[in-house]
Amino acid sequence: MADAIKAFGPYAAVLAALVTGLILGVQARISRRAQLRERKQELLASAYEVSIQYTEMAYAVRRRRADAAAEERVRLSEQLREIQARLTWHEAWVRFEAPEVGAAYDELVARTRTVAGRSMKDAWLSPPVVDDTAMVIPTSVVDLRALADVRERYMAAVEAHLRPRGRARRLLPRPRRAMPPPPVPAPPAVGTAPGAPGGPAGGSP
Repeated sequence: MADAIKAFGPYAAVLAALVTGLILGVQARISRRAQLRERKQELLASAYEVSIQYTEMAYAVRRRRADAAAEERVRLSEQLREIQARLTWHEAWVRFEAPEVGAAYDELVARTRTVAGRSMKDAWLSPPVVDDTAMVIPTSVVDLRALADVRERYMAAVEAHLRPRGRARRLLPRPRRAMPPPPVPAPPAVGTAPGAPGGPAGGSP
């Protein structure tokens, strides 16, 4: 026994290094997955945020300053241009990163452009607000309720994409069920030869 331990001694350090390397490799892989998931969460949330910013422009245009019409046109146009560029960028990124989420985001962006774009057009054709009471904009003026369903579909697609896939594998196999013991044949009746018709081992009469 002592000789066996002595012979194994030179390999102990190698084995310890291999085990340590394996543990570090698993930890690094888990860390990379966590970082990737966090990055996806931030960018998918940013994609949703920029769609909200686009809809808010409908309110911003109606609340523009009446005493600086030219400056407001430039300011709001530049702001809208930046949001449009961010929308386009997020559309491409989401479609590349997660095609199933990209389809839902494309639908969200298309509906947002239609609904909020129409509200912005109406806002530019309407006079700017001139008092505090006009700052309160009712849904009869800017109605964004048509975006509720596409927003829900996008959030559901994001949740499904970020949800861990599959269940953890079992580290140990399931124990097999014990097989029932074979039936013990009853002893033959008195006066009946084993295997004779009518006996317990002879089958059905």
